Amino acid sequence: MKYFYKKALILLLLCLFFTNAHAVSETQIKAVFLEKFTHLIQWPTNNKEEFVICVLNNKPFAEALKNIYKNKTFKNRSVKVLNINSQEEVRDCNLLFIGKETKNIDALITHLQNRPVLTISDDKEKIPENVMITMYLTNNKFKYIINNKAAKNSDIKISHLLLRSAQEVIK
Repeated sequence: MKYFYKKALILLLLCLFFTNAHAVSETQIKAVFLEKFTHLIQWPTNNKEEFVICVLNNKPFAEALKNIYKNKTFKNRSVKVLNINSQEEVRDCNLLFIGKETKNIDALITHLQNRPVLTISDDKEKIPENVMITMYLTNNKFKYIINNKAAKNSDIKISHLLLRSAQEVIK
């Protein structure tokens, strides 16, 4: 029964969101979905007081996330959204959104290998091999691809609800 309510809630949110989608930008849509994704992801336990979301090379997306998380917490922790411009700044991130302008994504992912950092991209044209979630809009529909193998290697667990509704899952 709990499964049914979660799925119904997600579908309701999607329906409500897309009925008003014409009034918001693609960046805002992706930011809202990213916030919803985080509730369906499980990170290894840590003692940090903040949940840190880093946005690499996409200032508008960082600003959209800052607006969403302005007065919110995540699993009883404050949320900090950082707009970053270099690979060296990703050390303390729990979630890393990789902007389309980022060069050498494979080197960045190698730098993060086996660390519990959820990596997300919105560049469907060149999907890096070990990015965990690639989200995109096509024909006004939100879709995403999940690399569950990469997530498991970093000790991140993705809910079966996300896995089931993904366009593609890499196991």
